[in-house]
Amino acid sequence: MKPRPTPAGADSLQWRIDGAFDSYVRNQAGDGTVTLSDGASRDGDGYYHFPRIGAPSDPATLRFGGSVEFRAYMGVLSLRIAEPSFHIFQDVVRMYIVDDAAPAGTRLELATATIEPGRAGRAMLDLRLTERGSELFFGKYPAGASLAPVNVLLPGPRAGMALTQGAH
Repeated sequence: MKPRPTPAGADSLQWRIDGAFDSYVRNQAGDGTVTLSDGASRDGDGYYHFPRIGAPSDPATLRFGGSVEFRAYMGVLSLRIAEPSFHIFQDVVRMYIVDDAAPAGTRLELATATIEPGRAGRAMLDLRLTERGSELFFGKYPAGASLAPVNVLLPGPRAGMALTQGAH
């Protein structure tokens, strides 16, 4: 996997989510739509951009805003990725999104990745779906299945933080 370069001054999460799923909804599902809101956007290369939310108060947490909603089959397929965040603890990075099926403010652990403990600087995260993440994709992708990878600049004593997604 070759990481996509982070544009100078970029302050957003750039991620394809899952290229095959995105293509299916956009091109094969008949009535499939993808709706962007709350500052999310999509570029010509198929990367979704989620803007950073505020200044990081906790160096082990990266927070982003925006929402991408995939819909098809008159709403039977409805999957929303909203306000992604990454929480780093030792050798595990956990990715959370808003849980639309739970009370307001509840977050769903979508995916996890492992890193070397104490790692700082650029790292490619191999995001793997959790059980809850698999349920969000209607079980089509089992727990442990890969999503599009994310290239992360992990915080260190002098490192800033930025995220961009690698090719998927």
